Amino acid sequence: MKRICCLITIIILLHAGQVGAETQSIISNLANPAIGFNALFRAEAVPKLEAPYGFRFEESEVSLISVVDPYWTLSSNLVFAPDGVDPEEVYATTPQIPGLQLKAGKFRAAFGKHGQLHTHAFPFVEAPAILANTIGEEGFKDAGVEAGWLTPLPWYCELTAGAYQAIGLDADHPLDLGGTSHSNIPCSGHLKNLVDLTDETTLELGSSGLTGMGTDSLHHTAWGADLTLRNVPLRQSNQRGWIFQCEYLARGTSGGGLRAVDADGGYASFQYRWAQAWWTGIRGEYARHNTTDVLLQDGGLLGQVRKVSANVAWLPSEFSQIRAEYAMARLEPDYGSGRILDQRLMLQMSFTIGFHPPHAY
Repeated sequence: MKRICCLITIIILLHAGQVGAETQSIISNLANPAIGFNALFRAEAVPKLEAPYGFRFEESEVSLISVVDPYWTLSSNLVFAPDGVDPEEVYATTPQIPGLQLKAGKFRAAFGKHGQLHTHAFPFVEAPAILANTIGEEGFKDAGVEAGWLTPLPWYCELTAGAYQAIGLDADHPLDLGGTSHSNIPCSGHLKNLVDLTDETTLELGSSGLTGMGTDSLHHTAWGADLTLRNVPLRQSNQRGWIFQCEYLARGTSGGGLRAVDADGGYASFQYRWAQAWWTGIRGEYARHNTTDVLLQDGGLLGQVRKVSANVAWLPSEFSQIRAEYAMARLEPDYGSGRILDQRLMLQMSFTIGFHPPHAY
């Protein structure tokens, strides 16, 4: 009898220990966020640039995301680059408001198509020149609040409105919204429409606007429109497919009897998937009144830029990519004469481990 009692006691203790271990494991998993890490490397050869050819570290990104409680989810993307660390995005979202998706913190605003992509998700090695002249090479990133509303229309139609911190000109913000007036609250609006043309092809149409007061007490505005056609075959969906995308962006100034378009331009690109692990793409672009260092050896001359890029990418899995790209740009200065030609050959390598949030469709 004593032996039976001892045996029962041991079984109960072991079971209690197992339950305790499981409970501790669950608490531990809930206490830790989902973590992802991306590393981006790049090599380039630019004949006209006074710099040695070679391989270099471009940036790495740590993504963290976790449910805070039944009401909030916290996400962040911390970027480590050769020139420092940038908390690129740190924001909270909640689906608890009926009919709305609320986002608060620092994040990429819902503006345009290309501007919502992280660097390692660019379809080409370099961003279109017009982005750096309007909302920033990596999109408009600022602290603020956004609310997205999925309208009751018979197709997918999403309307997003946002309000942001007043921020002046810097390397990441070519649009001056840094006016010190108490009434200066930069605001944006974005409309996104998705329509199924066929069982295999989807059409997306978008329009965006962003406005605020600058340090010169004038109103500064950026606006744009985008169109995307995406084809994913019902059969061999992971073997074939194509994406056509075009976008127009502009930046302007108004006030005090002045109304001017300071910069505008656009791009059109076509990407084709011809095997499970292989993509190729071509893009043409145009930027008027360019003010950024598209042609680095020229120090950012004011002028008109025309550029063509072509690449081929090997993606053995969704976690790695090696891409070779050739780009040729031509600058026609607004002042002076003569055309300046820039050619470059680039190789980019991207690697991701852990959990990574899905990118914008």
